[in-house]
Amino acid sequence: MDINPYGDAIAKVTPGTFVPDIAPGGPKSAPLGEDGLGVAGASGVSFKDTVKQMLTDVNDQMATAQQKSQDLAIGKSHDVEGTVKAVEEAGLAMQFTLAVRNKILDAYQEIQRMQF
Repeated sequence: MDINPYGDAIAKVTPGTFVPDIAPGGPKSAPLGEDGLGVAGASGVSFKDTVKQMLTDVNDQMATAQQKSQDLAIGKSHDVEGTVKAVEEAGLAMQFTLAVRNKILDAYQEIQRMQF
């Protein structure tokens, strides 16, 4: 599975749309508005849009794998190699998605444990 689209999508996230910039001398972040954009109207791709696109891609891969499996099972297709590839790619995409979800949940739980 080619995970470059995921890395490219994450690289397009505008700084300040998810977590504040904490690097000394780095760009300052503005609080997020209700639309997911910074108060100053930051342009670019928001974290929410990035996650939504990634989940849509994974869902599409899962649907494609299911359709190819069904087509192979009923004899509509004889592309065993393509079916196996689609199923494996969908499985890897799902594992990647679950790993990202787990990391986000871990970060959220760590923030909850912080004392202010």
